[in-house]
Amino acid sequence: MGDIPALPQAQWLWTQKSGSSTAECEDAAYCWQSGETGADSAGRAVASLYASVSDGASESLLARDWAALLVRDAVESMRLAGNWWEELGTFVRDLMERSALHWDAFLTRYQAERAAQGRPIAWYEQPGLEKGAFATVLGAEIRATVLEDGTTHWYWYAFALGDSCLFHLRDGRLLDSFPVRTVEEFGITPQLLGSRNHDVRLVAERMRVTWGELLPGDELLLTTDALAAWVLSREAAGESGGSAAFPAFAAFDQQDFADWVDDQRARARMRNDDVTLVRARVGAEA
Repeated sequence: MGDIPALPQAQWLWTQKSGSSTAECEDAAYCWQSGETGADSAGRAVASLYASVSDGASESLLARDWAALLVRDAVESMRLAGNWWEELGTFVRDLMERSALHWDAFLTRYQAERAAQGRPIAWYEQPGLEKGAFATVLGAEIRATVLEDGTTHWYWYAFALGDSCLFHLRDGRLLDSFPVRTVEEFGITPQLLGSRNHDVRLVAERMRVTWGELLPGDELLLTTDALAAWVLSREAAGESGGSAAFPAFAAFDQQDFADWVDDQRARARMRNDDVTLVRARVGAEA
C-alpha cells in the first residue's frame, strides 16, 4: 500500500442568531479524521475525514441538544460502517439506534439535573419531551484512496436529511450543490430527523445520498440553511464567478465569521438564523 498525502484539516465556523446568546445556538457540527491509514475491500490504502452539521428545529424542545448529539452519532455511524453509502438501510438503522440510545441517556441525565436544581420538569414541558426533538442532518466523508499505480484519488460521499447543504468548489466556483440545488427549493418545512422516530424504512426513503471526485485544491463546504441559501442566491444572481463570490473563509476566525454574517444580514442578503460552516480543502500537493 502506498502513502497517502495529509488529509484536509476541517475548519468549523459558526455564529448564533442576532439577538441570541451563544448558548441559544441550535446548530451543531462535528469533525473526525482517521489517525492511521486503513485498507478498503480491495486492499488499497485509504484514509478519511468525516464531518457532519445539523440544524435543530426551534419549535421542538431541546433541539440544540439533539443536534449536538446527532452530528457525533452521524460521524460515528459513517466511520464504523466502511462503505456506508452502499447499504443505506443498514447505515440508517445504525444511526437511528445509536442516537435513540444516546437520547434516552441524555433525557435521564437532563431530568435528574433539573430535579437536583429544584426545577423538575413542569407539566407543560412533558408533551414536548414526549414528542421529541427534531433536526436536519448532513454528513460527509472525504476519502483518499491510493490506487495500484501509486497515485492518490480523492472522493467525497454525503448523505442529507433536510436542507443543510454541501457545496463542492473548484477554483472558487460552485461545481456541485447537495441536496438543494436552487434557492427556490428552500421551504419552511424541511425533512427532519426526530429523536422519537423509529421508522427506519421511512427515514431511509427520505434520506438522499451522493458522491463526487475531488481534485487537488478543491473545497467542500458543509452549511446549515441560512448560509446555504446565501450561496445559492449568489449563484442565481450571477455573482458566483470566481473566488470573489466567496469570502476568504480560510483566513477567518470565529469573530471574523460573525462580523461577516452580521454584514450580510445588514445588507438583507442573509436571513437572521443560526449559521454554521464546516470547510475542508484538498491540498494542492495531493
